[in-house]
Amino acid sequence: MADSVTITFHGAAGTVTGSCFEINGAGKTILVDCGLFQGTRSLERLNYEALPFDIGKIDAVILTHAHLDHSGRLPCLYSRRHSPPTYCTAPTTDILKPLLMDSAKLQAASAERRNRRADRAGLPPFFPLYTGEDITKLMKNITTIDYCEEIDLGHNVSFRLWDARHIVGSASVEINIGDQRLLISGDVGSGAAIHCAGLELGGYDHIICEATYGAREREETLLSERREALAAYVEDSLQSGGNLLIPAFAVERTQVILEDFLALFDSGRLPPVNVFLDAPLAQKITRAMLKYRNNGADLLKRPNIRFIQSVAESKQLNHMTGAVIIAGSGMCEGGRIRHHLIRNLPKRQSRVLFTGFQVAGTLGSVLKRGEKMVRISGNDVIVNADIAVLDGYSNHADRKGLLRWIKDHGPVSGSLFLVHGEEQALQTLAGDCKETQRYNEPVIPALGEIWALPAGTQARLHKPGRGNAAQLIAPQDWTSRLAALRASVQQKVRALPSDQDRDKMLKSLEQALENYQQEKLR
Repeated sequence: MADSVTITFHGAAGTVTGSCFEINGAGKTILVDCGLFQGTRSLERLNYEALPFDIGKIDAVILTHAHLDHSGRLPCLYSRRHSPPTYCTAPTTDILKPLLMDSAKLQAASAERRNRRADRAGLPPFFPLYTGEDITKLMKNITTIDYCEEIDLGHNVSFRLWDARHIVGSASVEINIGDQRLLISGDVGSGAAIHCAGLELGGYDHIICEATYGAREREETLLSERREALAAYVEDSLQSGGNLLIPAFAVERTQVILEDFLALFDSGRLPPVNVFLDAPLAQKITRAMLKYRNNGADLLKRPNIRFIQSVAESKQLNHMTGAVIIAGSGMCEGGRIRHHLIRNLPKRQSRVLFTGFQVAGTLGSVLKRGEKMVRISGNDVIVNADIAVLDGYSNHADRKGLLRWIKDHGPVSGSLFLVHGEEQALQTLAGDCKETQRYNEPVIPALGEIWALPAGTQARLHKPGRGNAAQLIAPQDWTSRLAALRASVQQKVRALPSDQDRDKMLKSLEQALENYQQEKLR
């Protein structure tokens, strides 16, 4: 195996997040992405494990785009002495530093908050994954490259980036190594490629393709239809006397939503209602992206679009009604959206509008699923607010788009790997690809698996993955089930007609727990 090419799936295998692929061959080790795991507590704990590869052996890191599930652990590589070069596009470079700095700040705040909790007394303390100093080291080792530019890494190994059409600066990665060509999709968008479309070559030995929306097909939505739907949600919220909360990703999603609001105001479709962008990171990203989103919309100079800076200003929004509040994060896993949810979810007049994919196990996915009680930052919160989804903002290709992308880059003489998806999406896309009879059996790798990639023929499993991979990627782990059970018990106990009934139910629950413990001791 010494001279063969291998790929190790350190993340985004059987799950959507944590993108990280290690490619070895021809005397070189290349890392594509190094992202954060997001979702259940079990998945998030993987972020705090030691990196599953030898940092000192990494010759180059290639970053497909700036989203944290692709970039969020990169600074961990630079907290030690070894500093491999990281390659990415110019827009990704501009977005990356504020995004990671915000991530480090949120990690520090989360660690401090968790360490103060009474239920963690005596337990080992939490620490942030990295600091601003580590991010500064990373930024000093970034090399900005253009689409189509071939980068020679030596030993007859090279790579180049293709436009992935996902967000500004996003890329797919073509790697030439060991006399074969590999293609790693990154996140695939739904628009037309604007760079190098005429130069891209099909016919790869092996393709690693994302499958986020592999089981979904979206109806084509006109820009006017999307804006009309947004206007209707705003009107409904105002008429009910409540606020409209929009959890939004800082990169591109927030900017597109703001552009839609400007268009609705300028056309007279909506009166100039107050729109509060309560996300300092999104403000920084907006400024960084303006030079790349040259559509004439001035997002920073509208009197009714307010950019909230301080925590004190953010808290003042809790006393307002009839406002639109856009805040991060898009899956409600951190950021200021959480304290707005705590105060607005119990109100029947409130509305929450999701505009992006919600990874299983995140608070966003729990709300989208329709749970009537959720736990946020140690608080049990009843959900009376209306929860809605507006799909027209997605930057991911749907099932048809992914199949088209795979076809356009074929034929595949070796294996097609499907990653970056939940089980239904992966299985559905794999079945669709198999039915076309254009591909061998698609491979759905597990976390930690190593596959040998021979030129021109099917990949072979070289080493099995983590023994607990199936448990890690489950949509609900024991911690999320415990939180749901706790909330359910609390709700049902409170709903009983008398204290006598409540006491009786609690005694029965206590007895059931005692019986289980006694049974385990036998």
